[in-house]
Amino acid sequence: MEEMPCPHAWVVLKSKNLTTDNYYSNLYKSEAVVKTYDVPVYPLPDESEWKIPASISEEIVLPLRYKRPPGRPKKKCDKPLTELLPNKYSNSCSRCGHEGHNRCSCRNEPRRK
Repeated sequence: MEEMPCPHAWVVLKSKNLTTDNYYSNLYKSEAVVKTYDVPVYPLPDESEWKIPASISEEIVLPLRYKRPPGRPKKKCDKPLTELLPNKYSNSCSRCGHEGHNRCSCRNEPRRK
């Protein structure tokens, strides 16, 4: 991937007394490194001397609408269908007939037949 032999290949090349110049990319040779510095690099002038086009200087940059909260995002779990639908059945007491409790926790008077 890097156009260089792996460490195992280097050991084999050294043990066979082969030159390693033919086995890696020209980007890693000293001539290529020297060529990168052939072109002079000039520093930027002072900020007061910059020439900025009017279309860019008039452009307004607004901040983001929302800020991403810190931490790992929470999982978005899908709820089962039974949890989304309203409960059809509720507890009804066999003693008084009211809903919401059962016979063991009933405090109402027994219903009359």
